[in-house]
Amino acid sequence: MRPPYENYQKAQLGTLLLAVLLAIFGLFQLEHQWIILLMFYVLAASFAFEALLEIKMQQKVNGIIQLLRAVIILFFTTILYF
Repeated sequence: MRPPYENYQKAQLGTLLLAVLLAIFGLFQLEHQWIILLMFYVLAASFAFEALLEIKMQQKVNGIIQLLRAVIILFFTTILYF
């Protein structure tokens, strides 16, 4: 039997892995700043998936904290980039 929240866990790990790959690629391609912007957006998506996972597991306080982290990263990244 599969765990009930396996899809959220896979999405979180996938976005986290993609963020790490974009960060490594962005270090070598500094003239393409949009890669770093995309990395921060993907990292925020990873925090959002973790927030959904926490909320589904009845840990609402931790879920709200993770969701606030995602919103802060999105907000400040957008402000600093544009």
